[in-house]
Amino acid sequence: MRTGSLAVAFALMFAASCGGSDSTGPSFSTTGTGGTGGTGGTGGTGGTGGTGGTGGSGGGGGSLSGAIDTTANANSTGAQTVGWVDKSLVDAGVTYKYKVFVPSNYNSVSKVPVLLALHASGEKGSDNLAQTTTGVGRVIRASPSTFQALAVFPQAPATEGSTFQVFTRISQIALSQTLKEYGKRDMSRVYVTGHSYGGLVGYAVVNNSPAVFAAFLPISAYICGGCIFGTGTGDLPATTTIAPSIRSMPIDQFQGDLDTQVPVATVRAEVDILKNAGSPIVYNEIKGGDHAIWDGIYARQSTWDWLWAQHK
Repeated sequence: MRTGSLAVAFALMFAASCGGSDSTGPSFSTTGTGGTGGTGGTGGTGGTGGTGGTGGSGGGGGSLSGAIDTTANANSTGAQTVGWVDKSLVDAGVTYKYKVFVPSNYNSVSKVPVLLALHASGEKGSDNLAQTTTGVGRVIRASPSTFQALAVFPQAPATEGSTFQVFTRISQIALSQTLKEYGKRDMSRVYVTGHSYGGLVGYAVVNNSPAVFAAFLPISAYICGGCIFGTGTGDLPATTTIAPSIRSMPIDQFQGDLDTQVPVATVRAEVDILKNAGSPIVYNEIKGGDHAIWDGIYARQSTWDWLWAQHK
């Protein structure tokens, strides 16, 4: 599926899911000291920069347009299982597993924020576990009672190509199904974060439907032209193209200056393009930081203070 039709389908899904306007959700505890810091998980970006590569499209993704059912919000007042919940979705006739973390306070509050968490390439597979053991998943597993947001963890297939279109689609479907199934989701506080490969996919997701998200937090990632528009599209021209659509979105970007997998010069240039377009992007360059800085970033209290403070 080309980006244009994907964006339309995704926009239609969320328009259906929103219904009336949702009030701002309750303030809630952040993750405290959750996570162990350090250099974090394995895996690289999965891409090479520049034009992006030749990975397959992964099928037609016809299930996208039907992923939201506006009448299926019976869970808005019913009790939900809290903790880690196994889920599945279908895209182009293929079933993929994903996990949703349901916060311990879900059944006692009126609204909860929602976070789409996208993993690095080292966590690709089908075990429906690896994607929850690093980054945001590590924070939650370290202190589950203090993480009071719905968190969605799709897992990219091991066969995903370097243009990441399958992971982009299934991430959108997983989030859409979560917004359908959990009626207490706060539509004014839907966030996305991704590290490495997941950060590249995150840029594609927010470009497809920027109005859905209150903020984006990419780590060790760049705007990959091939991942958004297909093989042959340069990263800086792609950044210029998408800048108008995402320029109003709060973005908090982290990048190690010694990263050998994501070119720091490319990231700096892209940030400049976004800023020149009026973006409120905040760029944090970590001196002496290599590629795998994400667990340390997610372990910071200030990271979560910034994210949870953003509202649409």
